[in-house]
Amino acid sequence: MKKWILIIVGIILIGTIGIGIKINSDLDDVVEAFNSEHSLNEPNLIILSDSISPNKKYKYYEYQFDKGALGYSRIFWSIIENNKKENDLGKGLIPQGYKIVGWNEKNELILSEWNPTTELKIVSELKNGTIINGMKINIVE
Repeated sequence: MKKWILIIVGIILIGTIGIGIKINSDLDDVVEAFNSEHSLNEPNLIILSDSISPNKKYKYYEYQFDKGALGYSRIFWSIIENNKKENDLGKGLIPQGYKIVGWNEKNELILSEWNPTTELKIVSELKNGTIINGMKINIVE
């Protein structure tokens, strides 16, 4: 009798471990889906503008997402390296409350504070000289 109880407990334990592994892999897929939203490969991405730095090493994008019947998302800005392999816009995402204005002659990114609604408060305090994804930024008013 003890033998059968041990076998049944073993089968239940193995089943529980298998279910745990399955749940963990499904959660990894969900996390990957959320992280991939800010990607040049995203089908709902609408690029509003882009610009290459004067030294051709970086490129910034101004973009939003088509949310179908819900309309469009807010506008995002991101700076990434200017190469064919780089698609992850999330790496160089500009913090909420700022927008990209352009480039200066020193290959630095120029940002300005941006508040599309009166409800938005600047989440991050950026300073001149801050590095975002390898690019030095300057903030203008």
